Amino acid sequence: MKPSLPLTLATIAGAALNSTGCSDSGASGPYLVNRELSGNEKNLRLVETSAERFRYQTAPSNPQSGSGAASVAAPAKPTGLTYTTPEGWQEAPAASMRDVNLSFGENGEGECYVARLPGMGGGLLANVNRWRGQMGAAPITQEEASALPTKPLFGQPAKFIKVDGKFAGMGTAESKDNYRMLGLILASNAGAVFVKLTGPRELVEANEDNFFIFTSSLDIGL
Repeated sequence: MKPSLPLTLATIAGAALNSTGCSDSGASGPYLVNRELSGNEKNLRLVETSAERFRYQTAPSNPQSGSGAASVAAPAKPTGLTYTTPEGWQEAPAASMRDVNLSFGENGEGECYVARLPGMGGGLLANVNRWRGQMGAAPITQEEASALPTKPLFGQPAKFIKVDGKFAGMGTAESKDNYRMLGLILASNAGAVFVKLTGPRELVEANEDNFFIFTSSLDIGL
């Protein structure tokens, strides 16, 4: 267990929610990525009191997964972000709106990214329904959003969504049939973190374990 430390929002994720990107090249297999952040980014905090400080854990050395392999994440630079890249996933081209941008699938048709926004980022309900709208799904109520299951993200319970439908990402004119979206939303008054994965339904289904290998490995360096 790493010592408790305040979580700066900037050490976690990118500058906004929506951006697209994919890649059909690059090395596969587990590795770590660091990114230096600006002074303004370093000043953003996800939690504001010592009582709310996170205790971070790296991914287990032998995760139970039938669809990929992973390794233990190692410390990054003081302001860096570390994570495990599941087997068959690779770095996608850098995107200004994303801190982490990965692709998977034979032609890079699956994508997964991490993003952040100061404050509540619009709130849980608005973001869940925005993502559902990208899949052509009907909006849900506040009660239904509050009842969504949770999965760990940076040691905290993040709301998990899974939606099937016809995917049309932001700024995309063409919809893609038979797609699936997986997502985690961790939001507070001090900041929000978003992890979103999309791709053909069968491909995403085969990579759901890898999604959780990735999200459970997300960490910050000391």
